[in-house]
Amino acid sequence: MMQGHLEGGAAEPVPPRRYRVVARAAGWAVAVNGAATRPLPDRAAAEQLAARLQAEADRLNRDQHRRAQ
Repeated sequence: MMQGHLEGGAAEPVPPRRYRVVARAAGWAVAVNGAATRPLPDRAAAEQLAARLQAEADRLNRDQHRRAQ
C-alpha cells in the first residue's frame, strides 16, 4: 500500500480517442483530435487503418486503467 497525499485536485479524465475517416482532396484520411494521416487512395484502406488504430488505442486505454488500480 502506498502512503502519502496528493497535492492539488484529481487529474481531469482524458476523453477516449475516436479515430474517424474523413474525405480529403487527394483521397481519404484517418483523423483524431484534429490531426490526420496523409490521404489514402481509397476509403476501404482508410477504414481498415482507422479500425486498427482504434483497436490499439482501446487496448492501451484498458491496460492503463488496469495498472492504475
